[in-house]
Amino acid sequence: MGRVVRWHESFIEEMDTEHPGLLEDLAVNGQHPAFVVLACSDSRVAPETVFDALPGTIFSERSVANQFREDDLNSHAIISYSVEHLDSQHIVVMGHYGCGGVAAAIASPPPPPLDSFDEAIQEWIEPIRELYSSSDREEIVEFREEHSSSEDVPSPGLHEPAFRALVEENVKQTVLNLAESQQISEFWGNSTNEPVFIYGLVYDIENGNVLNLNVSMGPPGHEIPDVPFAVLAT
Repeated sequence: MGRVVRWHESFIEEMDTEHPGLLEDLAVNGQHPAFVVLACSDSRVAPETVFDALPGTIFSERSVANQFREDDLNSHAIISYSVEHLDSQHIVVMGHYGCGGVAAAIASPPPPPLDSFDEAIQEWIEPIRELYSSSDREEIVEFREEHSSSEDVPSPGLHEPAFRALVEENVKQTVLNLAESQQISEFWGNSTNEPVFIYGLVYDIENGNVLNLNVSMGPPGHEIPDVPFAVLAT
């Protein structure tokens, strides 16, 4: 824990010298983050680090493989609170290459009986496993066919095209899940609300670059804001 204390001391020093008064202002006047980021729990992809964001800038939700599911009350509460009460207008879904949750959805599951740890993981990644099984993305289809007779499909390598493709497809699915959720559907259905937009990005853990999947969505009648990251052709 000594390192944690040193990190905290460094944070306090930075706030005092480079951003004096910021923390007190946020405490007194509250937070009004324009951005909500749904990202993976992976320690390499913290949104506040990737985007070099100050406190009060990003309202974040992190889960294994950056999923948004109908049965996940926490994610729904975060979206509801940020959009309805914090007036956040930009929801970013950020996946990342090398995602362990996505890799686990490609690999064969561990043999039964599963302990409570494996059971929790396998249950959580089941929607991604279903996406892998049903996707018509060329790279994924080719990988499935190549391993169709394998009893034990290994975890894919970082640069395996099917792995990278499934990371991207999972982000697209999460964007769609958000757009079709009850909260966003109702919010978009009320023309008196300020527009809220959803974006799909992928972070490359090897070089730190962020790529735009070009799957942004928004309410009818509103132009989607520009996303100034390089567009990834998929």
